[in-house]
Amino acid sequence: MSQKRQSDRISKILLVWLVIVSAPAIATAQIYTVLTFDAKGDGRDPSLADAAQLAYRYDKQQDLLWFRIALYGVPNENAFGVNIVIDTGADDATRMNWWGGNKTFKFDRLVTAWVTRGDNGYQGTVGVGDVAGVNAKHLNNLHQNNLQIRVEGDSIVIGVKRTDITDKLKMNVIAAVGSNEQWNDDLPNAGSAAIDLSRTTPGVREIDVGRNNLELPKEYGTLADHLPPLITSKGSGKRTLILVPGMYSGATSFDSFIARNQTQYKFFLVTPPGINGTPSRLMPTPGASFSELTWTRRLERDILNLIRTEKLTKPMIVAERQPGAQAAIELAIEHPDQIGGVVLVGTNLVQYFFSPKDPTRKTPLAFSDRAGFVDESWAAKWFKYVTPETWKNGDLAKQLLSVDPARALTAWDELESAPLEIKVRYLCEFWASDVTRDFDKLRVPVLALVPGFDEKFLADPANGFAKPAFLDSWETLVPKNPQLELVKIPNARMLVLDDQPKLADDAITMFVELISRVQKGQ
Repeated sequence: MSQKRQSDRISKILLVWLVIVSAPAIATAQIYTVLTFDAKGDGRDPSLADAAQLAYRYDKQQDLLWFRIALYGVPNENAFGVNIVIDTGADDATRMNWWGGNKTFKFDRLVTAWVTRGDNGYQGTVGVGDVAGVNAKHLNNLHQNNLQIRVEGDSIVIGVKRTDITDKLKMNVIAAVGSNEQWNDDLPNAGSAAIDLSRTTPGVREIDVGRNNLELPKEYGTLADHLPPLITSKGSGKRTLILVPGMYSGATSFDSFIARNQTQYKFFLVTPPGINGTPSRLMPTPGASFSELTWTRRLERDILNLIRTEKLTKPMIVAERQPGAQAAIELAIEHPDQIGGVVLVGTNLVQYFFSPKDPTRKTPLAFSDRAGFVDESWAAKWFKYVTPETWKNGDLAKQLLSVDPARALTAWDELESAPLEIKVRYLCEFWASDVTRDFDKLRVPVLALVPGFDEKFLADPANGFAKPAFLDSWETLVPKNPQLELVKIPNARMLVLDDQPKLADDAITMFVELISRVQKGQ
């Protein structure tokens, strides 16, 4: 072999090796752990940087700490100010109170980047200081120009050698943003965020800034807008039920109910596009608010088209969780002439949020703020980047689905198999909505089959979400509307039809018969 050919071969081998070695590092570099969020519009000057989210990642190999401060809006790339304010656990004698909004936080190390952009990068006050340096107005007295500074989209990224801050692996931090001349906003506004570099918790509070869960993959095949979703018909009964599974139902949630009632009802099972292995609709135009409920209202249109195509006379809709429940209620409100009644199975109708501006977490978020809160905070800063592992670890717990662990696991596996982008879309539309606001317009009877759970289940702190979401929320709605009937199914969870089949079937039968008598004028 000639020397040139041997050299070329070695070069190619080295190139392949470099790609293999560097690929994990590039991928890992996109992963950050989110420490805390901050409310929009709580800064001192609305014209300056407004902090939204603080996240970090640790490059152990290079011993580099990276801090990512996401903003509401786009950073001023030409001039900005960032401080990472750190308590390394030093004695009180070597700490002082932060001078921004979070005045009770005491720190002993300060990372500063008060910069303007020049031909050779960012220049200004850059580095690490201690309390003595701060008191002497020399904010980078320990290390100067030792930071890596970048602007990436809506975020400012600061990299610093860990040992330039501390020789420890644990610290408490806050971040502050503003201009290169003045402070404007802290996050968090009170308390601090803890970092423990000795413990790795993959799949917990992680975002991948290389992802975009608000868009479908380019290779994904969508359902054309003019085509109907997957609709299957079964049963030979005289009364018609339209069944709509939810995102948190699993692929077979209605199977046993259909099998038990084949001769009593005629069934049309409408699968919301994108779940249970079906293709989704196209994503809405970028920038469209989740409060427009684009996919949910297309599902409403699909149900109406089914009613008209099959010439159904006031069928009943039996719906599980979002988007099915939201679509069913909106249809009942907007088209009472088309719908005979609605049965909601194991669902809650609205996601509760407290106002982020209330530190006591007691004031509910105003509906007028809901769309912006979901669009600009949850969707743009969290769900856009959340990793599949973090989603699964933080999503609905298996034990909420069924009293039968095997059934719960099967349903959980089925619902989690849907692409993350689709789950994010449906969830954010649900979070941005509140169909209960129009309950006073209801002219169609609604039956809510509510899982009663059991005392042991509800007493477990891990299940703290269940009572306020599935029980308390309904209790506040029932007295407000005579069209709403509530039936608690004891020892049942979200898959009510499977957990207590006789009780659930009997409740639906009585409800359908009552509506039939009313329709006949009896």
